[in-house]
Amino acid sequence: MTRWLTLSSASKLLGVHPATLRQWADAGKVPSYRTPGGHRRFRAEDIRVFLMQASRSSSISETSDEESLFATALVETRRDLQQSPPSEQAWYSKFDEEGMARQRVLGRALFEKAIQYLTLPGQRTRLIAEGRELGSAYAHSSLEYQISLYDTVRAFQFFRQKLLRSLTSSDSGARLTEQEDLQLRENFDAFFDEVLFGMIDTYERQLLGDAAAIESFSSPLPEG
Repeated sequence: MTRWLTLSSASKLLGVHPATLRQWADAGKVPSYRTPGGHRRFRAEDIRVFLMQASRSSSISETSDEESLFATALVETRRDLQQSPPSEQAWYSKFDEEGMARQRVLGRALFEKAIQYLTLPGQRTRLIAEGRELGSAYAHSSLEYQISLYDTVRAFQFFRQKLLRSLTSSDSGARLTEQEDLQLRENFDAFFDEVLFGMIDTYERQLLGDAAAIESFSSPLPEG
């Protein structure tokens, strides 16, 4: 029996903002269908296949400069992880295959939004909100695998550095003046800081919620 997902449910399963999934569907990256009322529906099997293909693929097809840059950052991240001490790999080893697939999808969405933030100044208010949503998705993914905020932030900053290096590398094809390079870095940091804030906020809400639950559970019952 076919299981159909709404846009909201499918985006939560992938760990991306609904607007990102909508764009992927419009581009034909993820199959979708329309109800008579015009609402999007996704087959659960199609979402699962997309998620697993993102995990198994060793590189991204270089159909655009953006994807090529992301592929370069991904290769460098994997290479540096393999060469790093075991303590640096702790967060990575806690994910199973499905968890890593989700992280890869999140990474692709993150880079896609960062490029849009850099190139579409008029849409930055919307992109900041979507960046915070991605940060929250990163946090929820780590919380699901019981990964600490410390390890999650370290992993995020590690990947962030690789993406910036890919964008500013002389091999990327970009020819930037010193002022343009400075502006790119400032805008890059502005976007990724918002993603980081979304991540920390989600962890804080989770911790405060847990603390409130514990306090409520341990409070003495009122005398009858």
